[in-house]
Amino acid sequence: MRNADIDRSRRALLTGRLGDVGGAEAHVVSLVVYALKSRVAAAMTEIGRLRGAEIHASDKNGKFVVVLEAEGEPAIADLMRRVDRTDGVICSALVYQHAEPLAPDE
Repeated sequence: MRNADIDRSRRALLTGRLGDVGGAEAHVVSLVVYALKSRVAAAMTEIGRLRGAEIHASDKNGKFVVVLEAEGEPAIADLMRRVDRTDGVICSALVYQHAEPLAPDE
């Protein structure tokens, strides 16, 4: 059951202030990232090295798709900030976000 007192806004997610929703959760987000053409390869390499990050597509204009997985809101928000602050990245846009409770043995 969802707690009505928890701020579930995008800002709360991105700043790591999303309240405790009652246990461990797995989070998956996808981002479209736009980088300088001269730095796109280096940015993709650096982002691809992040634990829980996968790069799935790219184009010749400096755009690429990143999927991030992490346990908990603070961890996924941190990964999103790290992607956005990667050298050469102009901006990133959240396209999809999903969270679900982890089973006790996960």
